[in-house]
Amino acid sequence: MKTIVLFIAGLFVSVLLSAQTEEKFIQKGEKFFNDGRYAESLEFFEQAYAINPKNGALNYKIGLAYLKSTYKGKALKYLLEAEANTKPVPLEMYLNIGRAYHINLKFDEALEYYLKSDPNNINKKEISKVTGECTYAKKYLAAPQPYMISNLGDKVNTQLPEYYPHITSDFQTMYFTGRRPDSKGGKLEVDGIYFEDIYQCDNKGGSWDSPTNMGGPLNSEGHDACIGLSKDGQTMYIYKGQNGGDIFISELDGDRWGTPNPAPFNTEFFESSVSVSADGKKMYFVRNLGSNKDILTCSKGSSGQWSKPVKMSSNINSEYDEESPFIHDDGKTLYFSSKGHSSMGGYDIFRSVKGPQGWSAPENLGSPINSVGDDIYFTLAADGKIGFFSSEKDGGFGKQDLYMVRMPIPPKTPALVLLKGKIEEEIGGAPIDAKITVVNNQTREVVANLKSNSKTGKYMLSLPAGVNYNITIEKDGHLFQSQNIQLDSNAGFKEMVNNVKMLNVKTGSKIILNNIFFDTAKDFLRPESMEELDRLVKMLKEHVALKIEISGHTDNRGDEKANQLLSQNRAKNVVNYLVTNGVAAARLTFKGYGSSNSIASNDTEDGRKQNRRTEFLIVE
Repeated sequence: MKTIVLFIAGLFVSVLLSAQTEEKFIQKGEKFFNDGRYAESLEFFEQAYAINPKNGALNYKIGLAYLKSTYKGKALKYLLEAEANTKPVPLEMYLNIGRAYHINLKFDEALEYYLKSDPNNINKKEISKVTGECTYAKKYLAAPQPYMISNLGDKVNTQLPEYYPHITSDFQTMYFTGRRPDSKGGKLEVDGIYFEDIYQCDNKGGSWDSPTNMGGPLNSEGHDACIGLSKDGQTMYIYKGQNGGDIFISELDGDRWGTPNPAPFNTEFFESSVSVSADGKKMYFVRNLGSNKDILTCSKGSSGQWSKPVKMSSNINSEYDEESPFIHDDGKTLYFSSKGHSSMGGYDIFRSVKGPQGWSAPENLGSPINSVGDDIYFTLAADGKIGFFSSEKDGGFGKQDLYMVRMPIPPKTPALVLLKGKIEEEIGGAPIDAKITVVNNQTREVVANLKSNSKTGKYMLSLPAGVNYNITIEKDGHLFQSQNIQLDSNAGFKEMVNNVKMLNVKTGSKIILNNIFFDTAKDFLRPESMEELDRLVKMLKEHVALKIEISGHTDNRGDEKANQLLSQNRAKNVVNYLVTNGVAAARLTFKGYGSSNSIASNDTEDGRKQNRRTEFLIVE
C-alpha cells in the first residue's frame, strides 16, 4: 500500500512539474509573440506542445503564430487541433481556421468556416471581403496566365526580407531593400529583424551578383529603403523612418549618390513607394492618412516645383490598402498592389490604363504572379517583357523574396523608343555631363530635362512614339548637338543607341541641324523648325564673335542644278530667319551644295534622308 501511495505521489509531482514546465514555455513564447517575433515564439510554443499536444489554447497560439509567419501553411493543423480541444469554440477561432484553409487553397472549406464565424451577420463587411477573395482565387487559379516566374536565387535572396526591386532601364543595376545583419546601424526592430537598408547588385553575364550594402549617405542608422528610381537611373527616392515615415531624394553625381534631401510634400503622415513618369513630370506615391494607404499623384511645373498631391480616383484607390504604384515608360499604364478590388488575399498586383475617360477599372494580373499572400512592389521593363516583384511564395528562401517574371507576349508591344548612349568630347573621348532637353517639335512643349552622367557620359530616356522630338544636347564651351527622333505610333518598341561627340566652339567645327525641316522639293521652313532655329539664335547671341556658314544639302534624285538651287534657297531662308531675329547679317553666309557632299549612300531611303540636311559651320 505504501508503495502505491508513493507511486501516486510521484506521478502527481511529475504531472505538476510537467505542467509548470509547459506553462513556462508558453509564457516565454507569448513574450516573443506579443513583440511580433513569431518564429522565436514558435520555438517555445512547440516545446510546450511536446509536453501537452492536446492543449487547445496552446494549439491556437501556435496556429496564430504560423499564420503571422513565413510558413503560414502550417497553421491549419494546429488550428484544427485547437478546435477539437476547445469548448465552446470562439467565433474568432472559426475565422482564423477559415484563413488557414484559404492560405492552403482549400476554398470551399474556407468559405464554410468564414460563414460559421459570423452567424449573426455582425461582421458582414469583413466576411463579404474574405469570401469574395476565395471566389476570385478559385477563378484566377483555374485559368493561370502564361507568366514565367523565377526566384532571383540565393545570391540575392536570404531567409530575411528582400523587397522593393528597382532596375535601371539598361538592366545593368538593381537596387533593393533588405533587412540584414550588415545593416549600417546594426539595430534590431521589435520583431527581432534588422532595420532596413538599401543594397545594390549588378548584372554580370545575365545573372545578378552578390548584393552590397550601399552605406552612407543613402543608408543611416535608421530605416532606409529604396522606394523609387527615375527611368534614367540618376535619381533615387528613399524612405526614411522619421516624422511618421518620409520620402527623401538623392541624385547620382558620377558614381556617388548625394545626401538625401526631404521631398517638399512630406507630412506628419506615412509616405512611401514612389514612381515618376519617364518625362519626370508626374509622380505617384503612397500616403496613409490614418485609415488606410492610398495612392496620390502630383505634377512638376515649368518652375521645377511639385504641385500639391491629390488622391487618385476611386477607380484606383479602394476602401482597403493600396501600395507600390509603378507608372510604365509609356506614361499611361499604371501597375500597383491592392488589398481591395478583386484581390485573392493579401496584396495582389493590378494594372490600369489611362484613356480619354480616365483610368480604367483595375485588372488583376492573375495567377501565378498573384497568390493568396502578399504580391507587391512590381516594376516592368520599358519593352514590357520582364518584370520584378516581391512575394512570400511557397518555395522561397524565407519571408519576402525577389522574383523575376517574363510577361506573356502582348498583342501589341508598347509604342516606345528607348534612347541611350554616351556623350563625350570629340577629341580624347572624355565623358561629359551635358544638359539634355527633349522638346515636342509640333507643340514646342518641353517633354523632359535630364543630364548625362558626369563619370560615364551615359544617358537614357524613354519616349512615347507618334511624336516628332527635338533632342538638344548642350555643354558650356561646346556647340549644341541636336537629334531628331520620330517613331510611328504603330511601330511598337524600339531601342536606339545614339552616341554623341561634342565639338568645341572653334573655327572649323561643324554640326548638322537635325531639326530643320522642309517639305519635299520646297524651300520654306516648316513650323516644326522653330525650336531649332531659336536655339541657334540664342547661341549666336551668346557667342557674338562667331561668323558662320549655313549650308544646304540634298540627295541625288532629280536634276542636279535644281537640287543645288533648292539647297541654296533653303540655306538662305535659314539665314533670313536668323537676321530677322537679331543676328547681324555680316556674321552669316549661306551656300547650297546640292548632292555634291553626300554623307551616306543614296541607294537607300535612310541614306537619302541623311543626305537631305542643313549644316552649321564656324568659319571664324
